[in-house]
Amino acid sequence: MKFFNIINFGDKKGLSESSEKYFTAAYLKSGESVQSLQVEIKKTHKNSHVNAEYADIQTHQGVIEGGDIKVKHLKGGTIRANTVSVDFMENGVIEANHIHVKSLGSKNFLTAGDIIEIDNVEGKKNTIMIKPLFDMEKFDKLSTLYEKIIFYKKEYVSALQMLEKKRFEVESQILDTQLYRAKIKFSRDSGVMPNTELMVKVREFDILSREYQKLINMTDNLREHTDIAVEEFKAHMEWGGFLRHEKVVCDSAWKENNKVIFTLPKYNLSYNPSNGEYAHEIYLWYNSDLLLDASGEFEIKINKKS
Repeated sequence: MKFFNIINFGDKKGLSESSEKYFTAAYLKSGESVQSLQVEIKKTHKNSHVNAEYADIQTHQGVIEGGDIKVKHLKGGTIRANTVSVDFMENGVIEANHIHVKSLGSKNFLTAGDIIEIDNVEGKKNTIMIKPLFDMEKFDKLSTLYEKIIFYKKEYVSALQMLEKKRFEVESQILDTQLYRAKIKFSRDSGVMPNTELMVKVREFDILSREYQKLINMTDNLREHTDIAVEEFKAHMEWGGFLRHEKVVCDSAWKENNKVIFTLPKYNLSYNPSNGEYAHEIYLWYNSDLLLDASGEFEIKINKKS
């Protein structure tokens, strides 16, 4: 974040004077904007703007952009920064890499690229979002391999089911067909024209046997393709299975009507903690086991608080 990239509110004549290094004030009024290396303010108006590398504010209702921001009471205000620490927030918006909220009130929007820590959930209707940073080239390669493996596995399962059905048909007709062949051979050896119906049955069995062999070859090929894709997948993944370090950490029981969202390149995953649930850590796990019933490469995992 370039903390000198300031957005001014209102007429420039109404701006507060600011120091390049340090600014302190009891109250930042409507339309006032301050840009400084370090800022200390007791209270900001909802139409004020602060741009600082370091900021310590008692009650905030306006907009802050900066590096490391501390606010005691975020009341309907917005913070965009690197790290944010808030004692209590209600109707607030925070966008940062790392967020720490001691007491979370209601109707807040928190978005982090790394970790969101909450000491105590007091309110409802909060949206808590994690937006992990992905190596898209690697992610796309893994996704392609993942989808290929799942496709092969599903086809393999389907082929096995058909193979089992065909195997039962073949085995149930082997003894009868052997008898038909013996009768046909006996007729030919005796110089008599074999029974046409028996010859048709033998022909049908031969066709069935070839179909069965084709299914055997198909399942072998699918298994081979799957094994190759899995090895390539593991080589690109390197970890053999991994979790993302980005997460939501909560040290209290949750209230109802709160939502945790993980924003992924192709889709989002969400989790709604139930009332009284001690979901201590909520994070992403990459489905390295390549399970057919998985909804996608990533799954949300929960570590319960003991």
